[in-house]
Amino acid sequence: MPRRRSVSPRRRRDSLMALAGVLTLILAAGCSGGGSPEAPEESKEPAPSPAASTGDCGEFRIAYNPTNGYEASAFVVGTLAEDELGCVVTYVKTTSSKAWRLVARGDADVYLDAYGAPKDAVKLTGANGPVVRLGPTGFRGGVDLLAPSFMGDLGLKTYQDLPDTQEIGWAGVTPAITTVPALLPLAQSFVQFQNLDYVVRDYSQVGVGVGMADLLQQANQDDQRRRPNMYLVEGPRPFVGEGSGRTSVEIPKSAANDCIPDKVSTLCSLANFRYQKIANKDFATSGSPAYSLVYRYEVDRKEVDNLLNIVEFAGYDVSGADVASWINTHPNVWRRWLD
Repeated sequence: MPRRRSVSPRRRRDSLMALAGVLTLILAAGCSGGGSPEAPEESKEPAPSPAASTGDCGEFRIAYNPTNGYEASAFVVGTLAEDELGCVVTYVKTTSSKAWRLVARGDADVYLDAYGAPKDAVKLTGANGPVVRLGPTGFRGGVDLLAPSFMGDLGLKTYQDLPDTQEIGWAGVTPAITTVPALLPLAQSFVQFQNLDYVVRDYSQVGVGVGMADLLQQANQDDQRRRPNMYLVEGPRPFVGEGSGRTSVEIPKSAANDCIPDKVSTLCSLANFRYQKIANKDFATSGSPAYSLVYRYEVDRKEVDNLLNIVEFAGYDVSGADVASWINTHPNVWRRWLD
């Protein structure tokens, strides 16, 4: 088994400082449109304020991304709209990348977990665009690199351990990082910059599954079988770290602030990002009481944790019935969204 060469503390410190500085520049460039000064800016147009309305709600269509851990917002809002406002609620399954176009076409009125999609965001939320931004929901997400726990026991702790493929358990197996389509460019950039002899795989093409629960379960199964694999995953912060049967590999974080994600880096920060609410502009100006509900919907950290417990209990496949208990026990929270 190959052994690591001894490196002086000073040399290691200098190398790490240089690596961190270069990686920050690369990720910041990826987040700001490749470093181009002509990178488009997001629309600063404010969302329409809710209009006073005593009319019927009518049909209310909510787009959501199932089995990813953050769809609880859709069912909290939908259940309240149905029970308190008399809306006829329809849930439309989609993905985060497709949701922008879905809302723009009017095939859904709102999407409550938007992130990324920079070109669509800039194009669709301009002065004459069909989509408006309504601010954050309160849910925060991130990106993590996960491996089976046995690889952590063998010494895989940080990105610096990734080149030692024999030591951390690959042992002749081609090293690979499997991830969701939206994170493929980020995974490729990471592998290239670290000069790793790893392949990057789209998990939708290798039979792993189609949601966050599948990826997390896959890491657990890999640990039980002592099968080396790695997964770059995204989702609510409590779901994408250490867990039973898996270990989280420390990776460099982007230092870019207020950056615009693009095809190079679909998420501005590996560590932290906020899910946003978007709405169809015609719906936003319709006077619907459902728009007022969505406009005011935002939960704090404690409420987010409570909702994510529900998501985990539901097996990452939430429905209106799953959030009913939260609604019944938190009227002091949601009544302010209806005022």
